[in-house]
Amino acid sequence: MKTIKVPLFYLFVLLMIGGVSCRKDRPVQEQPIDESNLTDCPANATCQYLFTENVDLNPNSFSAPQQGRYRLFWAEAKQAESTMSVYVKAAMEGTKFELTKADVLAERVLLYRSCPTCMMIPFKVVDGYAKGVNMTPEKPADQTKWLLEIKLVIRYEGTSMADETVFIKQYFHPNFVYN
Repeated sequence: MKTIKVPLFYLFVLLMIGGVSCRKDRPVQEQPIDESNLTDCPANATCQYLFTENVDLNPNSFSAPQQGRYRLFWAEAKQAESTMSVYVKAAMEGTKFELTKADVLAERVLLYRSCPTCMMIPFKVVDGYAKGVNMTPEKPADQTKWLLEIKLVIRYEGTSMADETVFIKQYFHPNFVYN
């Protein structure tokens, strides 16, 4: 029987390659958003999907954005006596973004509900993400169209209600005019 001698150097290189490839702290590869399966506006609701630039949300009133450092996207669904709004605060730079669970928990993605019984069962967003891509990067900002995919997981506090998921995948259009 013949023995195979492997130089120690090659064994060391093999172990290093294996160790690096198994690291868990590598950045997550961003998954592109496809344009299929856009979400519909809920039945009997009026929806809008808009964005504006260089703003932030006023902590006292979501309906009154103030000057800030974000590209603010918002989706709104209004029904007879209720409104649901989702706000996404993305960086002004770039033609795409991806916000993770950490960003959601840091309130860069917010959910607001207004209805007669909404405040009776408190809820909080416990997981989710938001990602977006400018579908027309060659155009000026006031003529662009962004495609966003937003997923939020809501937990109702103090109840045995199952978690609820809000999912939006839609085109967002500018709510400002430059030219």
